[in-house]
Amino acid sequence: MSKVSIDSDSILNGDVFIPSSKPHIQRALLVGLINEFETVINNISWCKETEDLLIALQQFGLNVLYKTHNKIIVKGVRPPFKCSDIILANGSGMLFRITLALSSLSDGDIKIKCNNSLFNRTSLIDIGYLSHLNIDIEKINENIFSISRKKYDFKSPVGTNESTQFLTFLLLISPLTNGQIKFMGGGCRFGYVKITTDIMSLLECKIKIIDDHYHLTPYVMKNIEINIPSDFTSVSYIASSLLSINKKSKIRIKNYFYGGTINEVRMFNIYEMLGLKINVGNNIVEINSNCIRTHELYEVNLCKLPSVASNIISASINSYNKMVFREVSSTNNYKCQRSLVINENIRLMGGGD
Repeated sequence: MSKVSIDSDSILNGDVFIPSSKPHIQRALLVGLINEFETVINNISWCKETEDLLIALQQFGLNVLYKTHNKIIVKGVRPPFKCSDIILANGSGMLFRITLALSSLSDGDIKIKCNNSLFNRTSLIDIGYLSHLNIDIEKINENIFSISRKKYDFKSPVGTNESTQFLTFLLLISPLTNGQIKFMGGGCRFGYVKITTDIMSLLECKIKIIDDHYHLTPYVMKNIEINIPSDFTSVSYIASSLLSINKKSKIRIKNYFYGGTINEVRMFNIYEMLGLKINVGNNIVEINSNCIRTHELYEVNLCKLPSVASNIISASINSYNKMVFREVSSTNNYKCQRSLVINENIRLMGGGD
C-alpha cells in the first residue's frame, strides 16, 4: 500500500473483521511446545512475528500436526529441548524473551540473532528473569548472542513495571522447574498475566500468590483446546475513527470473540465515557456514535493499556469533554513516544495543557 485517501465528509457504516489477539496466540503456542499431548488452537491469526515464533518453537521440538489460516494443531515434547540452529528473533522482544526462557530448559548453549534496534530498549532484559532462569547472555558479534547456563546464588525479584512478559514467560515454564517465582511491582495481577494463568489452568496448573512469591503446581499433560479471542487493540482504531469524524455512525465487528480481560473491559468503558455506545454479544460488537457530548471532566487511567493509549488520547479531542490522562508513563514510551508526541501536538493546536 503506497497511498491512502481520506474523505473527511464521510460517515462510517458497515461490517468489518479484525484479527485475533496476538498475546493470546503467543502464549498458546508456547504452551503447545510444553504440552506433550495435542494442543488445538482455534481462531488464530498469522503475522510475521507469530510466524517467526512458530518457526522458533519448531526448532525447539514443536510438532505441527495441522495448520490452516485460522487453526493449528500441535504436539509438544518433554524437556530438555534440543536446538542447534540459530533462533532468528529479528526485532521481536517477545521472541527474544521466550528464547531466554526455553534456553533454561535446553541442552547446550542457544544462539539467537537480533536486529540492532532490539538492544536500544532499556526493558529488554531483567536481572531477576535471568537469575530465575539460571542463564547468562554473551555477545558473540554485532547481532548474535549466546545463551548459556549459569547458577545464581540469589534470586532477584522479577520486575513487572516496565514489562510483564518476564513474569508471564517465567510463569509458563515454572511448573516444569521449581514452581516458585519471586516478583516485584504492581503488574502481577493485570491483563497479560491473567491471560497466561488462564491458559496454564487448562493443564491443571494451580497458582497461589503468597506475599511476593508465586507458587505453582506441576502441569498435568493432556489434550487441550484453546479458543483465541479477538484483538481488542484493533477495536480502538475503529472506535477512535468514529470519535474523530464526529458524525453519527454505526460499525459492526463480525466474528468478534470476546476475551473479557481486564484491559479489554477498561478500554470499552473509556470509549463509552468518550461518547460511544458499545454492545457486545453473539460474536458481534456494535459501536454507535451519536455525537452526544456531556462537557464533563473525566480522568482516565491508561495503566496497562499500552497498545491503545495513543488512539484514546488522539480521539479524545473530539469528545467535547475535559480529559485528564493518568499513568501515561505505563504506555510503550520506551519503544515509541507516540503518546507523548500526540499529546504535545494537541496542546500546540490549542487542545490541552
